[in-house]
Amino acid sequence: MSTFGRALLASAASIAFLSPQFARAQSAPPADNGQSAPPALTTSPPAAAPSSGLTPIVVQEPSARRSKKKPAAQVASPEAKPQAAPRRSPATALGTYNPALDLPDLKLPSGTTVTTAGPVDGYRALSAFSATKTATPIEQIPQSIQVIPHSVLTDQSTTTVTEALQNVSNVQGTNALAIGTTGLPGSTLIRGFQAQYWLDGLNVNYALGDLQSLSNVERIEVLKGPNAILYGGGTGSPVGGAYNVVSKLPTNQASVEAGVTAGSYGYVQPYFDVNEPLNADKTALFRFTGSYTSAGSFIDNLNQQRYSFNPTVTFTDKSDTTLTIQGNFSRFNQQAYEGLPAVGTVAGSFRINPNMFIGNVPMSYSEVNGATVTLDHRFDDIWSFNVKARFTDQSYDQRAQTTVNAFPDAGATSWNLWNIDTGGHQQEFTINPNLQARFNWGPTQNVWLTGADYSRVTDVSHMLTDSGVVPAVDLLNAPVFPVPYTTPNPASPSYFPFFQSNSTYLTEGVYTQMQSTVYDRIHLLGGLRLGHIDINYLEDHPGFAGGAFQPTTFVSDTTKLLPRVGAVVDLVRGFSIYGSYSQGMQATPLTQAVATNIAPETSAEREAGVKINLWDQLTGTLAAFDIQRQNVPQTAGVGIVALSAQESRGYEADLVWQPNKNWKFLASYGHTNIVFSDSNTGVPAGNFVPGVPEDSGRIWADYSFDGRLTGLKIGAGAYIASSQYVDNANMYKANGYFTVDSTASYQWQNYTASIVVKNLTGEKYFVAYPWFGGQVAPGAPREFFAKLSAKF
Repeated sequence: MSTFGRALLASAASIAFLSPQFARAQSAPPADNGQSAPPALTTSPPAAAPSSGLTPIVVQEPSARRSKKKPAAQVASPEAKPQAAPRRSPATALGTYNPALDLPDLKLPSGTTVTTAGPVDGYRALSAFSATKTATPIEQIPQSIQVIPHSVLTDQSTTTVTEALQNVSNVQGTNALAIGTTGLPGSTLIRGFQAQYWLDGLNVNYALGDLQSLSNVERIEVLKGPNAILYGGGTGSPVGGAYNVVSKLPTNQASVEAGVTAGSYGYVQPYFDVNEPLNADKTALFRFTGSYTSAGSFIDNLNQQRYSFNPTVTFTDKSDTTLTIQGNFSRFNQQAYEGLPAVGTVAGSFRINPNMFIGNVPMSYSEVNGATVTLDHRFDDIWSFNVKARFTDQSYDQRAQTTVNAFPDAGATSWNLWNIDTGGHQQEFTINPNLQARFNWGPTQNVWLTGADYSRVTDVSHMLTDSGVVPAVDLLNAPVFPVPYTTPNPASPSYFPFFQSNSTYLTEGVYTQMQSTVYDRIHLLGGLRLGHIDINYLEDHPGFAGGAFQPTTFVSDTTKLLPRVGAVVDLVRGFSIYGSYSQGMQATPLTQAVATNIAPETSAEREAGVKINLWDQLTGTLAAFDIQRQNVPQTAGVGIVALSAQESRGYEADLVWQPNKNWKFLASYGHTNIVFSDSNTGVPAGNFVPGVPEDSGRIWADYSFDGRLTGLKIGAGAYIASSQYVDNANMYKANGYFTVDSTASYQWQNYTASIVVKNLTGEKYFVAYPWFGGQVAPGAPREFFAKLSAKF
């Protein structure tokens, strides 16, 4: 461990030791200022339980909708001291102390469901934890953060995380056909830039295992733009955005849910969710979720088996201390799908079979096994402490028989095929302690946070190829693949190692953040992070020593101060304006085709917008943004050949309208113009970055019947995207498209049956697919899924 890392851990230990003494010296009892009591929390009958598998805690108030009146601000006296914020939130409503529910200034609308990730009113999440690492009302966060609660996933009969992310503007999820290894670039995009993936607030450096499973998902929080000051890990802080998958946690209410989904192309997915207190006084709680998926595909000869099992145990004193231990065991088996060349699909004078699987290959896999430990403790009404640590062990092996060019390279309609083996083994350890103070001072309500993070990732990876053992194939005229895949042989004259690396990623940081609400109308946020990246790549590659394969070490060692500032101003009740500025920094991982040390990527974003909340019915965010990104690695095949500058500008809207108890509407629209802003890589400045539609959007409507039809729900929605380029040179372009989905479900007592039709109109389309550059993948045709479940 570096000196910097030891200093961080020492600081964290000091914080943990000293904070109780400091808390006792500074804390004061809550002031009795005549504020109203918190809303009553009552348990609804089991028949009304949401699909998260637990009996909800529902807020009941005398009025039908929430009052907008806020408590009067305290008046500062000459000798004013910090006062504890009045406790009005249901921080222990689910049987444990939960910081995600620590919302003393938020009054909950009638009908709100309190989940372990925060309160939810229908499709609207009232708060988010990811953006600030504190429980904060979304309307007070000076940034576009969108939350996809479990209620949306249930009503839409969503089957993958990628589908779920379509509900958020300017987000393109990872193609569900990809097995999810990291041998080649490509992942979820937010505002055109590759996004980081977080699991319960910690960075996941390698997206392995069954990432598409929703069996353990309570909600998904999408943060747009850099979020540098609070997050490190992996290769550094987010430079373009992040999505945080928030897991289900145990509660003090016993419940069991089990079900099965079956659908087109042999899709079968049984799942379960068991929640059980382990002792009579409910100080030990257990929850176990899991799913197993077996499916064919509309792609010829493509099959998958994947699983995700997630046991969790919580120990709590039910008031101030909670210790949670989470396990994550996940695997994804599938042939490596490479997509199709642009010529023959979206370009050229001929058309190949869009459902073709190229090659004759065995199964590939990616697997992750890990454990996360979280300790939450509240010392008093001002001070609280949190520490989260995770260890994961991951591996993958992706075996492909693939084309490498977007155009025919072996004849008019023929391509050469290469055997490529991409594999690796990684281990990751991350720890993140935080100290928080929540207090009022004069006319302000404040939350101060300070913390540190340390992450170490070891990665042994390779990409090997043999281009001379498989004959070329005519993809137009009755293509066959008679020669099975063989592992590249170093003795072969056509053997070539794209890379063989042994790398260590070390990221560290200390940060501080202050959130202040002034006179109940101005919400300020400011913070700083001192981030450090220390990356060592030990790599074999030709050209580093006169063409010989010689181990060469590349280094990225950078320390940088990263700021974040923002403000939300409530102009009138239910209408606010906001603005923010933030920076990000992350290292460039994996292979390099030039013998040079590569500087970290950096980014800076300016964002402004409007947040609305009209009568707790129409809520949402409208935003405009500009992101400048520097030192973006530009790849040729699999190697980094140069660094580019890119800029993303655009605007977006994310809205939820719930006019009454029957109707729920969700709508999003995003416009992104993302271009290369220099010509350092040989790509002309002004060229569009591939894989990003300029315009995209989602609309969804759901209706719940009452009276004699109580229990019946119907829903329908559409997703639309404009055309998108497939390659950096902008030679190939996939046309725009739309899809329509519809659902119907019926709940009777503890049983629910549902059916969904995806791509109802059977639209045929292609999207850019990240492989070697210039590949596309067909969209899924019309598919049917049915689900049966029971909850007790």
